[in-house]
Formats: sequence, C-alpha cells, structure tokens
Amino acid sequence: MNPAEQYGETERGAPQAARREHVLVVHACDGTWRSFPLADGAMTIGRDDDVDVRLFDPLVSRRHARLDIDGARFHLTDLASANGTQAGPHLLHDGAAAVRPGMPIMIGSSVLVIHAPSAADKTGVVVDRSMQTIDDLVSRVAPTLINVLVLGETGVGKDVLAERIHRRSTRANGPLLRLNCAGLSSTLLESELFGHERGAFTGAQQTKPGLLEVAAGGTVFLDEIGEMPLDVQAKLLLAIEQRVIRRVGAVQPTRIDVRFVCATHRDLADEVKRDRFRSDFYYRINGLTIRIPPLRERIDEIEGLVAQFVRDAGERIGTQHVPAFEPEALACLREHSWPGNIRELRNLVERVLVLSDGEDITVTKLRAAGLPGSDRPGEPDCERARVLAVLADCGGNQSRAARRLGISRNTLIARIQQFGIARPRGLVE
Repeated sequence: MNPAEQYGETERGAPQAARREHVLVVHACDGTWRSFPLADGAMTIGRDDDVDVRLFDPLVSRRHARLDIDGARFHLTDLASANGTQAGPHLLHDGAAAVRPGMPIMIGSSVLVIHAPSAADKTGVVVDRSMQTIDDLVSRVAPTLINVLVLGETGVGKDVLAERIHRRSTRANGPLLRLNCAGLSSTLLESELFGHERGAFTGAQQTKPGLLEVAAGGTVFLDEIGEMPLDVQAKLLLAIEQRVIRRVGAVQPTRIDVRFVCATHRDLADEVKRDRFRSDFYYRINGLTIRIPPLRERIDEIEGLVAQFVRDAGERIGTQHVPAFEPEALACLREHSWPGNIRELRNLVERVLVLSDGEDITVTKLRAAGLPGSDRPGEPDCERARVLAVLADCGGNQSRAARRLGISRNTLIARIQQFGIARPRGLVE
C-alpha cells in the first residue's frame, strides 16, 4: 500500500478531531509505512521483540535508541548501538539530542519523523482537511529519496510545497535550487541543468557548473516540467537513472547527488498520450504525486491567508497599524473564484493595503483594488455575500441587518429571496 492510500484509510477510520497527539511515522527499509501515537513517557526502538517500535533491519541494534516524550518536547538517546543514530545533523553514539517535529531520524536504513498534530502551519493559517492530508503526506515522503511530482493550477503554491518537502527532508542542510523550465530553449535549458565547458558554444566564455552539480547534497525543484523539450527530457532521464551528467562540451562525466521535486499545471498523463511528454521520463519523475487543490475548493483558508499577507506587508513597510478587513469584505473574498489562486489573493491584498491609507478594508476598497464582480450569474457584485455576512453578524435578526445595510426590512426580505438565502426562522424581529 502506498502512503497516500494508507493515510486515506486512517482518515476514514478515525475522526480528525481524535488525532490530537503527536505521531511517530516510520518509513522502514522494506518500503512499508507505520505510525505510532506518542504519549508522555519513553518509547524504545530496535530489533528486539520487546521494544515499542520494532525495525526489521540488520543494521539496527536489538535495543538501538529511546525516545522520551514530555508533551511537545522530545529527547532521543542512542543506547550504545553498533551503528549510531542520526538525528537531523547530529550523529549520536551512546549520546542524546533534542529532536523536533519534522526532523528526520535515521536508524539503520529506516527513516523516522515526528509529525505534529496541529491543523495550522507556522504562519497560523487554518488548513482545511484536504491540505492537512497533503501536509501529513509531505511529512511521510520528505525523509525518503523518492522523486515527487506536484500538480496544481498556476498560483496554488507548488513552490511552497517543494520548499516544505526540502525543509523536512534529510537534505534540509543542503541547497534547494529552483529552475523554471518554461520559455527556455533546449540549448539554454541543457546548459542550466548540466553546465558547460569553456568554448562549448558561442558566448561560453568560461566553464560553468550546472544546477545538478551545484545542488549536490540538496534538492532540485524543476517548475513547469511539462514545458521541458523532449530532447532535454531524454538527457535528464539518463541523468536521474545513472546519477551522472556530462557538461555541454565535456568528455568526462560527473556524478550527481540530488533529490528531484518537479511541478506542473499540465495533465502529464494526457501529455504522454498526445506524444508531447516522454512516458519513461514521466514514470521516473512520478515516484509520488501530490495534487494541490485550487483556492476556490478551500475557501476556509482565505481569512487566515489574508491575515498572513496583511502581517507580511505590514512588516515590509514598517507600519504599526494593520488595517482590518470588514466582515462584508471577507465574505466578498469567499465568493470570488480565484482563477489566479493564492498568488492572485496576495497581490490583491497588497494592492488594497496601498490604497487604503490605513483605513479598514471595505468591499468598495476591494473593488477599487481590482477585485472583479461576483462570479455567480445574475448577482450584482458581492451583494449576496454582503447580505449573508451582515445577517450572520446580526445573529439572523433581519430588522437589525436591514438597518446595518441601510435598507428597509421588506427590501432585505426581497433580496434574501432573490439570492436564494434560507430565511432565518423563530427569531424575534
């Protein structure tokens, strides 16, 4: 069973709210995945029958290590093992070190990672269920060397996910180098990836190492891999399989040591059928696929993302006062379909902050900053969202909501019916 399917079974078998403890995720040397809930106390790890986490690996000692758990604090001790224990950058031989969630732990040929249960990332953005699933999968796959293919529309944050994979991997101390494959000719793309010798072509005034050499010990993120020319795909396939490259114009090959994360907005399986993408290259880079849903499918994240972007903008311009978004404005943002996804939302927030002069953000200011009208046919602008927001803020009291909106109660009732909003019942008006 692959890790995505295993996680899916865990999701169906247990409510999300029940998963509050930290979890130790183990990727064993035989390719299997296991999870162990972490409670306060000690957990032994090794090859013996009576340990808490048993690893069937000849490189692991019978009682190899001990993990001490105290709430959200974790301490790993090597129990005088034969081959030691790698905890992030620390190699332990009969020693101990503090470990944190996301830090890879190498015991023999197995990789262990503590996964935190929080439904929010470091920015405080509330993550919906689909993104929590993706985050859990990242924690499982990051410590391995499997190639990852990230799919999603433009602007959903594929580069952010690639950075997260690198940060949680055993290569976190190495470089993360990025290359956008779109718009580059075969010659230029090949030179960027593999490097070139002096005089290899017109303009090659000096020897230049390629991306795959410079990223030694780290991760290479190839964005828009679907735009890569077929001839370059063939050469990169050979490099991935043999772990060697040859600079343009060079005679001797050079060994490489990189992990590949690729991303695209295209349907590569369909591109393969149309002979626009090599099938052998597709299967090589597609060790595991992670598909990021568009922002319109996770609108519960919008308010948190807006708060994050406002804070970031405030720090950049050095302002003490951070404008607030009125409920009607936030409701209006939830109604938009966001074809440009998170990138579009960030740009809009930055524009409206510049135009707001420090005042709170209203629907009118969002319109002035370039937010289009409502995507719903027949609805003027964000009026439906505004009515919903005011009704919610007034606890469903239609008289109060009408006063807030500056219209009569009868007009409000007419708009409730026009927009198909369920009318509140049983409330004192």
